[in-house]
Amino acid sequence: MAAIGFDMGQLLTFDCGGQVYAFDLTDVTDIIEVPEITVLPMVADYILGIMNLRGKVVPVMEFAGRMGFPQPEYDEHSCIIVVDCEGALLGIKVPRVIDAEAYEKDQLSPSPVDNSCVRGYIELKERRVTVIDCVRLSEKNR
Repeated sequence: MAAIGFDMGQLLTFDCGGQVYAFDLTDVTDIIEVPEITVLPMVADYILGIMNLRGKVVPVMEFAGRMGFPQPEYDEHSCIIVVDCEGALLGIKVPRVIDAEAYEKDQLSPSPVDNSCVRGYIELKERRVTVIDCVRLSEKNR
């Protein structure tokens, strides 16, 4: 495998509702099977609850619900992507992880919307990938 240079990055791609999304791989700490999740009262619908990750309490959200998409179908391939949002861990339930993929940073087109949780867009393997900013995704009232 070739070394990743300063002008290169890596994305973890995942599917949700037939569309491809990604997180910057440097933000991803774990990809795990869906664990037991403790439901919390009086939280937003997209907050599934909390989970225990190696002794740490980690909130878990549903990606589709957070983005306002219809409920996807979950199966044995569904998982939790754990991301580090500026020091705070967050679990994000997704229907299916696709792959880790390298890209050239100048290929990323920034989002036209300033306050969106979408960082930008990139064409990978003849498909458009929406790159998600995990910090903005985790913010309240979005």
